[in-house]
Amino acid sequence: MSGPIRLGCHACDRDDFDGISELPSDWLDITAVQSLEQSRREVDQSDRSRSPLEWYTHLGTCPDCQEEE
Repeated sequence: MSGPIRLGCHACDRDDFDGISELPSDWLDITAVQSLEQSRREVDQSDRSRSPLEWYTHLGTCPDCQEEE
């Protein structure tokens, strides 16, 4: 991974913005969710407070999902 930002879209499952160093200007409503360290921690199956699907540090709306809305 090249950068400290792991950006996910809240409306789709794309992961091609995992490891970027700057937030893209064409995404909307980007918010910080957790630290890079937290995003890298393994989630035990018995841990009900976290999901293994929460790999991102930031969430926003990608350009593809903006077009669909």
